[in-house]
Amino acid sequence: MKKVILVSHYQGIAPQALRNVPVHSPSIFAIKQGRKIMSWHEESLHIGGGDWLVAAAASQLTFINEPHHQQFSSVQVSFLQPPSQELMDEIEVGYSKGNRKENKHRGNKEAGKPGAALPSAYHGFSQAQSPKLSVNSKLTFALDQLLAMQGLDLSTQVQTHYLNGFYRQLLEAGALDKLFPGDSQLLRERVSGYLAQNPGNEHHIERVCQHFSMSKSTLTRHLALEGTSFREVLAEVRMLHGLSLMQQKNYRQVDLALLCGYQSESRFSQRFRQQFGVTPKHYMKTVRG
Repeated sequence: MKKVILVSHYQGIAPQALRNVPVHSPSIFAIKQGRKIMSWHEESLHIGGGDWLVAAAASQLTFINEPHHQQFSSVQVSFLQPPSQELMDEIEVGYSKGNRKENKHRGNKEAGKPGAALPSAYHGFSQAQSPKLSVNSKLTFALDQLLAMQGLDLSTQVQTHYLNGFYRQLLEAGALDKLFPGDSQLLRERVSGYLAQNPGNEHHIERVCQHFSMSKSTLTRHLALEGTSFREVLAEVRMLHGLSLMQQKNYRQVDLALLCGYQSESRFSQRFRQQFGVTPKHYMKTVRG
Protein backbone atom coordinates (compact mmCIF):
# COMPACT_ATOMS: atom_id res chain seq x y z
CA MET A 1 0.00 0.00 0.00
CA LYS A 2 1.36 3.38 -1.02
CA LYS A 3 2.35 5.73 1.79
CA VAL A 4 1.72 9.45 1.40
CA ILE A 5 4.14 10.55 4.16
CA LEU A 6 7.37 9.26 5.69
CA VAL A 7 8.00 9.86 9.40
CA SER A 8 11.52 9.88 10.89
CA HIS A 9 12.45 10.47 14.53
CA TYR A 10 15.74 12.03 15.64
CA GLN A 11 17.30 12.33 19.07
CA GLY A 12 20.59 13.35 20.63
CA ILE A 13 22.35 13.64 23.96
CA ALA A 14 25.04 16.04 22.71
CA PRO A 15 25.11 18.83 20.14
CA GLN A 16 24.86 17.50 16.59
CA ALA A 17 26.41 19.79 14.01
CA LEU A 18 25.48 18.74 10.47
CA ARG A 19 25.98 20.58 7.21
CA ASN A 20 24.48 20.19 3.73
CA VAL A 21 21.71 17.86 4.86
CA PRO A 22 19.65 17.28 1.69
CA VAL A 23 15.86 17.44 1.77
CA HIS A 24 14.59 15.56 -1.26
CA SER A 25 10.89 15.61 -0.39
CA PRO A 26 9.05 18.61 1.13
CA SER A 27 9.43 18.19 4.88
CA ILE A 28 8.41 19.59 8.23
CA PHE A 29 10.72 19.22 11.23
CA ALA A 30 8.80 19.54 14.50
CA ILE A 31 11.02 20.14 17.52
CA LYS A 32 9.91 18.23 20.62
CA GLN A 33 12.78 18.93 23.02
CA GLY A 34 15.84 21.13 22.72
CA ARG A 35 16.29 23.39 19.73
CA LYS A 36 17.66 23.44 16.19
CA ILE A 37 20.02 26.29 15.39
CA MET A 38 19.96 26.72 11.63
CA SER A 39 22.09 28.81 9.29
CA TRP A 40 19.84 30.83 7.00
CA HIS A 41 20.88 33.82 4.87
CA GLU A 42 23.94 34.44 7.09
CA GLU A 43 21.71 34.49 10.16
CA SER A 44 21.00 31.96 12.89
CA LEU A 45 17.43 30.79 13.32
CA HIS A 46 16.62 29.29 16.71
CA ILE A 47 13.84 26.75 16.28
CA GLY A 48 12.62 25.37 19.59
CA GLY A 49 9.66 23.54 21.06
CA GLY A 50 6.45 24.77 19.48
CA ASP A 51 8.25 25.70 16.26
CA TRP A 52 8.50 23.92 12.92
CA LEU A 53 11.20 24.08 10.32
CA VAL A 54 9.49 24.00 6.92
CA ALA A 55 11.77 22.86 4.10
CA ALA A 56 10.85 22.65 0.43
CA ALA A 57 12.21 19.92 -1.83
CA ALA A 58 15.84 20.32 -2.96
CA SER A 59 16.76 22.27 0.19
CA GLN A 60 20.20 21.92 1.78
CA LEU A 61 20.17 22.46 5.55
CA THR A 62 23.06 23.32 7.85
CA PHE A 63 22.24 23.25 11.55
CA ILE A 64 23.08 22.23 15.10
CA ASN A 65 20.69 20.08 17.11
CA GLU A 66 21.14 21.38 20.62
CA PRO A 67 19.82 19.29 23.55
CA HIS A 68 17.91 20.67 26.53
CA HIS A 69 18.58 18.84 29.81
CA GLN A 70 20.81 16.44 27.84
CA GLN A 71 18.10 15.55 25.35
CA PHE A 72 17.23 16.62 21.83
CA SER A 73 14.16 15.22 20.10
CA SER A 74 12.47 16.02 16.81
CA VAL A 75 10.26 14.41 14.20
CA GLN A 76 10.58 14.87 10.44
CA VAL A 77 7.51 14.39 8.27
CA SER A 78 8.36 14.04 4.57
CA PHE A 79 5.47 14.56 2.16
CA LEU A 80 5.44 12.06 -0.70
CA GLN A 81 2.25 13.35 -2.30
CA PRO A 82 1.64 17.00 -3.25
CA PRO A 83 -1.52 18.99 -2.42
CA SER A 84 -4.52 18.72 -4.67
CA GLN A 85 -4.60 21.01 -7.70
CA GLU A 86 -7.39 22.97 -6.00
CA LEU A 87 -5.12 23.83 -3.07
CA MET A 88 -2.21 24.68 -5.36
CA ASP A 89 -4.49 27.02 -7.30
CA GLU A 90 -5.46 28.74 -4.04
CA ILE A 91 -1.79 29.29 -3.22
CA GLU A 92 -1.29 30.97 -6.60
CA VAL A 93 -4.41 33.12 -6.18
CA GLY A 94 -3.30 34.13 -2.68
CA TYR A 95 0.13 35.09 -3.97
CA SER A 96 -1.32 37.13 -6.81
CA LYS A 97 -3.53 39.12 -4.44
CA GLY A 98 -0.65 39.71 -2.03
CA ASN A 99 1.67 40.73 -4.84
CA ARG A 100 -0.81 43.24 -6.25
CA LYS A 101 -1.40 44.70 -2.79
CA GLU A 102 2.34 45.03 -2.14
CA ASN A 103 2.99 46.61 -5.50
CA LYS A 104 0.13 49.05 -5.02
CA HIS A 105 1.51 50.01 -1.63
CA ARG A 106 4.89 50.71 -3.19
CA GLY A 107 3.32 52.69 -5.99
CA ASN A 108 4.63 50.32 -8.62
CA LYS A 109 2.69 51.30 -11.73
CA GLU A 110 3.99 48.29 -13.63
CA ALA A 111 2.26 45.84 -11.29
CA GLY A 112 -0.58 43.87 -12.79
CA LYS A 113 0.38 44.51 -16.43
CA PRO A 114 0.13 41.49 -18.73
CA GLY A 115 3.41 39.61 -18.87
CA ALA A 116 4.84 41.33 -15.80
CA ALA A 117 7.76 39.28 -14.44
CA LEU A 118 7.36 37.42 -11.15
CA PRO A 119 10.13 37.88 -8.56
CA SER A 120 11.43 34.29 -8.45
CA ALA A 121 11.92 31.14 -10.48
CA TYR A 122 9.20 29.30 -8.56
CA HIS A 123 6.10 30.77 -10.17
CA GLY A 124 6.31 33.86 -8.01
CA PHE A 125 6.68 32.25 -4.59
CA SER A 126 9.30 34.07 -2.57
CA GLN A 127 12.35 32.14 -1.42
CA ALA A 128 13.23 34.91 1.03
CA GLN A 129 10.60 34.05 3.64
CA SER A 130 11.84 32.41 6.80
CA PRO A 131 11.51 28.59 7.01
CA LYS A 132 10.67 28.91 10.71
CA LEU A 133 6.99 28.57 11.57
CA SER A 134 5.52 29.23 15.01
CA VAL A 135 2.60 26.83 15.22
CA ASN A 136 -0.82 27.11 16.81
CA SER A 137 -3.11 24.47 18.32
CA LYS A 138 -4.85 23.86 14.98
CA LEU A 139 -1.62 23.03 13.19
CA THR A 140 -0.47 20.84 16.07
CA PHE A 141 -3.75 18.93 15.97
CA ALA A 142 -3.53 18.44 12.20
CA LEU A 143 0.04 17.12 12.44
CA ASP A 144 -0.87 14.80 15.31
CA GLN A 145 -3.53 13.23 13.07
CA LEU A 146 -0.91 12.51 10.41
CA LEU A 147 1.44 10.95 12.96
CA ALA A 148 -1.34 8.78 14.42
CA MET A 149 -2.24 7.66 10.90
CA GLN A 150 1.15 5.94 10.59
CA GLY A 151 0.17 3.23 13.06
CA LEU A 152 -2.99 2.26 11.18
CA ASP A 153 -3.54 0.15 8.07
CA LEU A 154 -5.34 2.85 6.10
CA SER A 155 -5.95 2.86 2.37
CA THR A 156 -4.13 5.41 0.25
CA GLN A 157 -7.44 7.19 -0.35
CA VAL A 158 -8.05 7.64 3.38
CA GLN A 159 -4.45 8.76 3.94
CA THR A 160 -4.88 11.32 1.18
CA HIS A 161 -8.02 12.64 2.88
CA TYR A 162 -6.11 13.30 6.14
CA LEU A 163 -3.14 14.70 4.24
CA ASN A 164 -5.23 17.23 2.31
CA GLY A 165 -6.82 18.25 5.62
CA PHE A 166 -3.35 19.01 6.94
CA TYR A 167 -2.47 20.91 3.77
CA ARG A 168 -5.68 22.93 4.12
CA GLN A 169 -4.76 23.89 7.69
CA LEU A 170 -1.27 24.85 6.56
CA LEU A 171 -2.79 26.96 3.77
CA GLU A 172 -5.05 28.78 6.25
CA ALA A 173 -1.94 29.51 8.34
CA GLY A 174 -0.36 31.09 5.24
CA ALA A 175 2.49 28.59 5.16
CA LEU A 176 1.66 26.03 2.47
CA ASP A 177 3.76 27.93 -0.05
CA LYS A 178 6.78 27.48 2.24
CA LEU A 179 6.44 23.73 1.74
CA PHE A 180 5.46 23.83 -1.93
CA PRO A 181 6.89 26.98 -3.55
CA GLY A 182 6.15 25.62 -7.03
CA ASP A 183 3.41 23.62 -8.70
CA SER A 184 5.51 20.85 -10.17
CA GLN A 185 7.56 18.02 -8.68
CA LEU A 186 11.29 18.04 -9.39
CA LEU A 187 12.77 15.00 -11.10
CA ARG A 188 15.38 14.94 -8.32
CA GLU A 189 12.55 14.50 -5.82
CA ARG A 190 10.95 11.69 -7.83
CA VAL A 191 14.24 9.83 -8.33
CA SER A 192 15.25 10.12 -4.68
CA GLY A 193 11.83 8.87 -3.59
CA TYR A 194 12.26 5.81 -5.79
CA LEU A 195 15.81 5.12 -4.57
CA ALA A 196 14.85 5.65 -0.92
CA GLN A 197 12.54 2.64 -1.04
CA ASN A 198 15.65 0.42 -1.03
CA PRO A 199 18.69 2.68 -0.49
CA GLY A 200 21.12 -0.18 0.12
CA ASN A 201 20.40 -1.94 -3.16
CA GLU A 202 22.79 -1.88 -6.10
CA HIS A 203 20.98 0.72 -8.16
CA HIS A 204 21.79 1.10 -11.84
CA ILE A 205 20.83 4.20 -13.78
CA GLU A 206 19.46 2.06 -16.62
CA ARG A 207 16.86 0.48 -14.35
CA VAL A 208 15.88 3.86 -12.92
CA CYS A 209 15.46 5.21 -16.45
CA GLN A 210 13.23 2.27 -17.26
CA HIS A 211 11.11 2.97 -14.18
CA PHE A 212 10.56 6.58 -15.23
CA SER A 213 10.21 5.74 -18.94
CA MET A 214 13.16 7.97 -19.85
CA SER A 215 16.31 7.52 -21.84
CA LYS A 216 19.60 7.79 -19.98
CA SER A 217 20.46 11.02 -21.78
CA THR A 218 17.09 12.58 -20.92
CA LEU A 219 17.28 11.70 -17.22
CA THR A 220 20.90 12.88 -17.03
CA ARG A 221 20.07 16.16 -18.79
CA HIS A 222 17.07 16.95 -16.58
CA LEU A 223 18.99 16.23 -13.38
CA ALA A 224 21.83 18.44 -14.63
CA LEU A 225 19.33 21.27 -15.15
CA GLU A 226 18.38 20.84 -11.49
CA GLY A 227 22.04 21.07 -10.50
CA THR A 228 22.65 17.43 -9.67
CA SER A 229 23.37 13.98 -11.10
CA PHE A 230 22.15 10.42 -10.62
CA ARG A 231 25.31 9.48 -8.70
CA GLU A 232 24.92 12.47 -6.37
CA VAL A 233 21.24 11.79 -5.65
CA LEU A 234 21.99 8.13 -4.91
CA ALA A 235 24.84 9.05 -2.55
CA GLU A 236 22.67 11.58 -0.70
CA VAL A 237 19.85 9.07 -0.30
CA ARG A 238 22.30 6.54 1.15
CA MET A 239 23.83 9.07 3.54
CA LEU A 240 20.38 10.04 4.83
CA HIS A 241 19.63 6.34 5.24
CA GLY A 242 22.81 6.06 7.31
CA LEU A 243 21.65 8.87 9.60
CA SER A 244 18.32 7.14 10.08
CA LEU A 245 19.94 3.77 10.86
CA MET A 246 22.21 5.32 13.48
CA GLN A 247 19.16 6.78 15.17
CA GLN A 248 17.66 3.29 15.47
CA LYS A 249 20.54 1.30 17.00
CA ASN A 250 24.28 1.27 17.58
CA TYR A 251 25.59 -0.44 14.43
CA ARG A 252 29.14 -1.52 13.76
CA GLN A 253 30.46 0.76 11.08
CA VAL A 254 31.15 -2.11 8.69
CA ASP A 255 27.52 -3.24 8.96
CA LEU A 256 26.32 0.32 8.52
CA ALA A 257 28.32 0.67 5.32
CA LEU A 258 26.86 -2.54 3.87
CA LEU A 259 23.31 -1.52 4.73
CA CYS A 260 23.88 1.74 2.89
CA GLY A 261 25.16 0.03 -0.25
CA TYR A 262 28.92 0.43 0.33
CA GLN A 263 31.31 -2.53 0.26
CA SER A 264 34.08 -0.38 1.74
CA GLU A 265 33.76 0.85 5.31
CA SER A 266 36.35 3.57 4.71
CA ARG A 267 34.61 4.74 1.54
CA PHE A 268 31.31 5.03 3.39
CA SER A 269 32.94 6.96 6.25
CA GLN A 270 34.67 9.28 3.79
CA ARG A 271 31.46 9.99 1.87
CA PHE A 272 29.51 10.54 5.11
CA ARG A 273 32.05 13.07 6.38
CA GLN A 274 32.16 14.78 3.00
CA GLN A 275 28.37 15.15 3.05
CA PHE A 276 27.73 16.16 6.66
CA GLY A 277 31.07 17.42 7.99
CA VAL A 278 31.25 14.76 10.71
CA THR A 279 32.32 11.11 10.84
CA PRO A 280 29.78 8.31 11.45
CA LYS A 281 31.64 7.36 14.64
CA HIS A 282 31.36 10.88 16.04
CA TYR A 283 27.70 11.23 15.06
CA MET A 284 26.79 7.94 16.78
CA LYS A 285 28.35 9.26 20.00
CA THR A 286 25.98 12.24 19.94
CA VAL A 287 22.98 9.92 19.65
CA ARG A 288 23.72 7.52 22.54
CA GLY A 289 27.12 8.33 23.94
